[in-house]
Amino acid sequence: MRQPSESSVNATLWDSTTFYRTRNLKNNPLKRPRSCQNKECQKVDRISNLPDPIIQHILSFLPADDAIKTCILSKRWDSIWTLVPNLIFRRECSCSQEAENFAVFVDKALMHYCSPKVKKFLVEFEFTECFKAQVDSWVDFAVRLKVEELCLEFHREIADDPDYYYLPNFLYSNIPAEKLSLRFCALSPNKLKQVSWMSLKVLSISYSWLSNEMIKNIFLGCSLLEYLKLNQCCGFDQINTNFSSSLKDLVVDGSWGPEDKFGDFVITIKGPNLLSLTLAGYMHRANYMLLDVSSLVEASIGYRMKSCSHGCRSNWYSAHRSVLHDLLEKLQHVEKLTIGTWCLQVLSISEVKGLSSPTSACKYLTLNKKINKWDLPGIASLLQSSPNLQKLTINLMPSNNFEFELDRSFYKYYSFDGEEYWSLYNQRIFKCLVLHLKSVEIFGFDTSCSSLKLVVDQWVQFLLKNAKVLEKMIIHAQRDDVNRTWMSVEAQELMELLELTQAFLSYPRASPNAKVMLESCFK
Repeated sequence: MRQPSESSVNATLWDSTTFYRTRNLKNNPLKRPRSCQNKECQKVDRISNLPDPIIQHILSFLPADDAIKTCILSKRWDSIWTLVPNLIFRRECSCSQEAENFAVFVDKALMHYCSPKVKKFLVEFEFTECFKAQVDSWVDFAVRLKVEELCLEFHREIADDPDYYYLPNFLYSNIPAEKLSLRFCALSPNKLKQVSWMSLKVLSISYSWLSNEMIKNIFLGCSLLEYLKLNQCCGFDQINTNFSSSLKDLVVDGSWGPEDKFGDFVITIKGPNLLSLTLAGYMHRANYMLLDVSSLVEASIGYRMKSCSHGCRSNWYSAHRSVLHDLLEKLQHVEKLTIGTWCLQVLSISEVKGLSSPTSACKYLTLNKKINKWDLPGIASLLQSSPNLQKLTINLMPSNNFEFELDRSFYKYYSFDGEEYWSLYNQRIFKCLVLHLKSVEIFGFDTSCSSLKLVVDQWVQFLLKNAKVLEKMIIHAQRDDVNRTWMSVEAQELMELLELTQAFLSYPRASPNAKVMLESCFK
């Protein structure tokens, strides 16, 4: 049987990616005139003159279909893509036909791939059961080429769609990968009893069912595992890292509890060897409890608990405050602490009710919250409870900004003047401001938001006036208007920015060494 030529193979691959070459370059309207008039200069192709390993490294950052398109550039480029170290197959499929075309494309690309080893192999598309055999063959291909990072990240329009990808039996053996990422994949409880991922250091599992026993077997079968992320997984109520002496970094990003156990379902985390812990995402009918996390150096609490659909909202707050208070008590010793939107609001409610936060040994505090006046009590509470604080970072543009839900009677009963809030604390002593706070950095300061400008302005005044050992304060300003750049900023806006800078520089400073810097970046 006659084998297809290399050029015909590439032509087939182009068609599958809906890429068409412009044959008549002379009449191509997209062709730009060369700035250099020298004919010798025009003939220079600096990219093609690069060594193959450098070109392959550049192509490795592209999805596979884009990397394959480069074979039309010249004969020299015909086969360069077949040796790229990373194979990234990613496609948004709006219909089954698109998914089928994508699967055919992956089959053909792997057929002509020539590298003896693949560094990263990623497949991302809307998986259905009809693609099981093909995906198995792709995974087998990657394992045989000693893949270092394997990512099977499937997605679907309906989260409860039963079409999960069941890992093939050979994948539970001693695969060479050091990093493994699974999304909408089903793991076999029986196979995990003999799992042997002896090279694995990083594992991420998303949208999957896991029992306590399955997590235990993962720890026992991964002797080098250092990082574990469980994203929107369910089925477990305990993560016991006693079974893994190597695990240092644990991320739990959202979880579900049983429908009949709202508020009573507790996920227990035992981590005597953990150095970093992140609790994020949306907690559905579940709470956290920490046991033996004495080795933690860094912790992030950015989760949001779901409120009950019925009952008194003040009762929700009491339950949520109890959970958060217990977590902060267990994290009193950490040096680096990050607090998210929802948790900061719970702390604010506690503060206005006269309830303090547990004392913390934190030296580096990060707040992820678009600040408004109802967050000020929470910030004050954290300053009061962190006497050793050396650096404060505030991200005013967090990735999520979940708000705590309270009824109007609360806001009416506990109302306070946000504009004068910090002036009430001039007589209150914050030990961290007197002894330790040396650095403050604020990100995402949107100068087009008047209410935010007011809050930040008063916050800056308060810190400069009271932080006696402050060395630097950096404020990263931006305008979040759509389609705006430095070139489109009007003179009036620049004048406002200049006035804001002058105001910051004019405020009294308790520290003679304090430097204030306003860095501007318009989107």
